Amino acid sequence: MPGLTDFMTPSRRRARHAGLRQVARGQAARGGAPVAPRLLALGLVAGLLAGCQPDAAEDVVVAPPPRTVWVEPVVAASEQTLEFSGTVRARSDAPVAFRVGGKLAERTVDVGDLVTRGDVLGRLDADDLQVAMRAETARARAAAAEAERSADELIRLQALKEKGHVSQAALDRAVAGADAAAENLKAARERERLAENQLAYATLTAEVDGVVTATLAEPGEVIAAGQPIVRMARNGEREAEVAIPETYVKAIGTARAEITLWVAPDRPLAARLRELSPQADPAARTFTARFAMEDPDDLARLGMTAVVALTLNGAEGEMAVPLSAVWYKGEAAHVWRGKEGASHVEAVPVTVSRLSGEQAFVTGALHPGDLVVSMGVHRLDPDLEVRLERRPASARVQVGALQ
Repeated sequence: MPGLTDFMTPSRRRARHAGLRQVARGQAARGGAPVAPRLLALGLVAGLLAGCQPDAAEDVVVAPPPRTVWVEPVVAASEQTLEFSGTVRARSDAPVAFRVGGKLAERTVDVGDLVTRGDVLGRLDADDLQVAMRAETARARAAAAEAERSADELIRLQALKEKGHVSQAALDRAVAGADAAAENLKAARERERLAENQLAYATLTAEVDGVVTATLAEPGEVIAAGQPIVRMARNGEREAEVAIPETYVKAIGTARAEITLWVAPDRPLAARLRELSPQADPAARTFTARFAMEDPDDLARLGMTAVVALTLNGAEGEMAVPLSAVWYKGEAAHVWRGKEGASHVEAVPVTVSRLSGEQAFVTGALHPGDLVVSMGVHRLDPDLEVRLERRPASARVQVGALQ
């Protein structure tokens, strides 16, 4: 009949024998005296327990699960559309001011008032201007009288010179005096006209049809010449003003533009880039762009929110990939490309042509619809087993989304 040790592995038998030898050494240390039954039982139990433990070499190695990676589809650069929010502005929105200084006696318009050409916008206290005009008129009359007297004196001296009663020097002085009086008369009349104009400038009128967008002075204020009183937007073409990041400044020149108003989201309006600021805003580091819109139904109102959609015209063969998908091996740029259902990814060399805020525009052996790894590219290699998790380009990244 088989014994207990027949079912033990060699390692377990060795552990049992070690326990028995330990018990024997304890007996020899006591001079060959019999060992107490209790101690002998403890030695046997220890040997059996040691023999029943599993060997380290017999542990089962479990393979780690495939690593989950996010992938996004490659998009042709010509299909890229950018959207910027802006405000509807008038093409011409300029301040209006008096051409002379004085005390503002009346402002006849407020914000939102529609005005037509010739409407009165404000008036100054014209008392001082009227006094100045009367003084210039009196000087002009005095200059006219002096010119008339000098001309009559010249005629008399010419007659006397013909008879030999006056010298040539006296006649020359008379000629010079008459010429000077005539010139003084011209200057006096110009000053009188200037005074008349300044009196007329005390009444501010609209030069074009438009709407008042701001009031900048109140009645009773003493204002200087040229100080704005109101701002007025001219009727006519409306524009959308947006701030463009510096990464897109070069691309928007050839982009196709459409404008959508919040009041009519289903009716996009054709637009074109009319003006691009040559200098970035010192605080936001963006460039102000103005897009003229075609609005036949007059939907746009000043201050409305407008969304400018720009369709970029990319170069032939240029693809757009997430900025985080590009990694470098030395000086060469690469992306990891995967396929649906595949368990491995491959490195594809690319050439980076330009960068935007969230995308890189590359050329290489990529096609629209290819899947590229968009996160954790520096932790991958071609031999690593992975599981592809497709993520739309517009999806938000959530912490803990990949387990």
